[in-house]
Amino acid sequence: MSTLQLHEVTLGYVTKREATLALESISLEVKDGEFISILGPSGCGKTTLLSIIAGLLKPTSGHVSFQSVQSPEEENQVGYMLQQDYLFPWRTIEDNIMLGLKIKGIYSEKTKQFALRWLEQLGLADKKNFYPNQLSGGMRQRVALVRMLATNPSLMLLDEPFSALDYQTKLKLEDLVYQTLKAEKKTAILVTHDIGEAIAMSDRVVLLSPRPGRIHRIFDIPVELAKTLPFEARQHPNYNGLFQMIWKEMESLGSTS
Repeated sequence: MSTLQLHEVTLGYVTKREATLALESISLEVKDGEFISILGPSGCGKTTLLSIIAGLLKPTSGHVSFQSVQSPEEENQVGYMLQQDYLFPWRTIEDNIMLGLKIKGIYSEKTKQFALRWLEQLGLADKKNFYPNQLSGGMRQRVALVRMLATNPSLMLLDEPFSALDYQTKLKLEDLVYQTLKAEKKTAILVTHDIGEAIAMSDRVVLLSPRPGRIHRIFDIPVELAKTLPFEARQHPNYNGLFQMIWKEMESLGSTS
């Protein structure tokens, strides 16, 4: 069953000076439980596309349909994880992860315990009374992940959530996020500039062309890579060949960023 469908999604901006076409005719189907990464040159509309999927922007034409296989009360919930954790510094970690529940009006003892179990599973139960400035960058991003998971969304949108971290922490968090989302059978879309990250975490990689962003090519990740933890996938014999293929395709578009 398809969770998400984009049909001929186009977005244009009009200002006093000019009209700009950011995205043009994006059609894509993302199946339930699938992990998709979106790559492309800077300014090609990757984050804009996520914002449209999240319902934060309305396309100029085309439409997005989203159907969850979860229960009706959970349907159409979308989780968003960004490059910055955006934790409120004056609130404790526990208070921060409860915010989504309170905003959505679903805060209760049951949902609170659900969120705290995630905090425990991600190794942060002993930090619930800490404040954000008492945690490392990697810990703060784990808190951001818990905050997203606490509302039990059916679709996860990840906008370069590891790019501000040091490389070792980034690799560890990639494995953690991959394991968590696969175990929960969540559908996820990751925007990244990192070809290696896209290959290591995804079932498919969508490459967008320079502005206006169009789907230039979709790469299917071989099962032996897609079913492997990201850190281990980078050591797989098939990894380098696929990396070079995507790199050359991006080069042909005029950018590797």
